[in-house]
Amino acid sequence: MIIFKYELRRHRKYIWGWAITLAVCILVMTPAYYSFMDVAQSSNSLYETLSTSDFYKSIGVSMEYLTSPMGIYSFLTSFFMLASGIFGMHFGISIHTKEFEEKTSEYLYTKPHTRKEIFRAKAGTVFAGALIVGAAYVLASALALKLSRPKIIWGEFFLVSLSLLWVTLFFAAMGILVGTIFSNNRSPLLTAGFVIFVEYCITSFSNVIGSREISFLSPYSFFGAAKISQNGFYETDYLLWYLVLFAVFMMAAYRHFLKKDIQFRV
Repeated sequence: MIIFKYELRRHRKYIWGWAITLAVCILVMTPAYYSFMDVAQSSNSLYETLSTSDFYKSIGVSMEYLTSPMGIYSFLTSFFMLASGIFGMHFGISIHTKEFEEKTSEYLYTKPHTRKEIFRAKAGTVFAGALIVGAAYVLASALALKLSRPKIIWGEFFLVSLSLLWVTLFFAAMGILVGTIFSNNRSPLLTAGFVIFVEYCITSFSNVIGSREISFLSPYSFFGAAKISQNGFYETDYLLWYLVLFAVFMMAAYRHFLKKDIQFRV
């Protein structure tokens, strides 16, 4: 608990910076995009142009869903998932790599705390940060939709908005694994950005060619808003695969952390 409190205090500005930024962005952009869609629907030529674009197919939404009450919000959330994914993975990596960059690893590992306590505290800090960012996003989203689209199906809203949290937690777990294996990584933000970009491209590619098998390689495919609207919940096979991968990442990171060598510096 001592390490957890220290790490949470150490990274509080980073966590709250992301939380406030995402909350403000969704609060400001939601009414603006709904206004744009209202204009598009009133203009037949603009509406037809948008409906024939393959861009919407690549992100897994149809024009019919996009013009529904939850459509624009889901569209925006799919992009904010990119930012939250970078946050989660970068946080997961950097919470370990900072010990090596700042040359504090020897001090940390020789204190009267077990490796289990250290790992749990660091992982708990990352997940607590993800929960704070996710909660801020959900609350800001609810306020934005209440002001711009009051006739929202709130059950569907919570499923879609919580998708951002699940994606953040997934990449946080992946980041923790990467951070424990490659603790001397000098560019955790670049690593996180590259992985998130690749994963998003995999989802776009699988949507365009209609390959469900490929979609299992990216968590961005697990929480498609259109499918949530259609089924009333997350797809079971995606959800189970998500839980399996999450557990594998955490178990692998935990085991590697307990056995890893520490490079003592003179």
